[in-house]
Amino acid sequence: MIEIVFLGSGGSIPTEKRNHPAIAIRYEGWVLLFDAGEDVQRQYEKAQLGLNKKMAIFVTHVHADHVLGLPGLLLRFSLLGRTKPLNIYGPKELIEYVKVSQSTINLGTTFETTVHAIGPGEIFHHQDLSVRAFEVDHRGYALGYEIIWTRTTGKFLPSKAKELGVPQGPLWKALASGESVELEDGTRISSKDVTEPSPNPLKIVYSGDTRPCDELKKAASGANILICEAMYTSEHADLAEERGHSTAAAAANLAKESDVKLLVLTHYSPRYYDGEDVIGEAIPVFSNSVLACDFMRIHLSKDGSAVIMSPIDH
Repeated sequence: MIEIVFLGSGGSIPTEKRNHPAIAIRYEGWVLLFDAGEDVQRQYEKAQLGLNKKMAIFVTHVHADHVLGLPGLLLRFSLLGRTKPLNIYGPKELIEYVKVSQSTINLGTTFETTVHAIGPGEIFHHQDLSVRAFEVDHRGYALGYEIIWTRTTGKFLPSKAKELGVPQGPLWKALASGESVELEDGTRISSKDVTEPSPNPLKIVYSGDTRPCDELKKAASGANILICEAMYTSEHADLAEERGHSTAAAAANLAKESDVKLLVLTHYSPRYYDGEDVIGEAIPVFSNSVLACDFMRIHLSKDGSAVIMSPIDH
């Protein structure tokens, strides 16, 4: 199961109930953090994501509301004794930003920190999970991210393995992992002989800050979950265009055209208070839309089903 945790759902100015942008994705012992808005360190602790987990941070762009929390997070990890290395991915300006941030920590970070200046393409890979960056249309250089889970084999079928005379144990494990094996009598058994067809990849797309654009539409095609900024409603479409953002209606139209399964609207302006105007504009266009809030969690099962858990459930 993949878990998405919204640590911050606000845009530009944090409010009492909505922090700056930050989204954590948990998968098999990893925490992948997308953006690090102001005070993300406290949100991270409240969400109980774990101090010394295997971790990577992905920054969409270097506007303040997406990176102000990074120095505090590095400091907190150091003060509490993190030892695992940390990789940070994003625009090249991040290199100097992190360098300066580290210089403000008395003895430097207690863990190795590597900043990768990236462009479009696959930038992270761990077993069956990968992250791909793509350029979006904001003010200056900005990225969105595709998170893709791909499984090479379908469900392992023990009854088929027994039928073919494969003894239970390491050979079963190898077949379930997609390998072929050879029995003692020389018979070759392929993984496909004892597994169901491979499931379709799961895809989560995070837009970052952007006007609607072809690259986002392409990345979102068939996505299980599209997490998209909706800074404005159509009433302020002129501001959205001028400042490089999306309206709720534009995000919903893009989700509909891209055959997205679930649209999560986030990074909406504090002028909309509880966001009712934002979600109210999106749902008539794309009914499977929800409004993000801080500490909302989404559980995405490997069969593609998504369960949304509100903060009250935690």
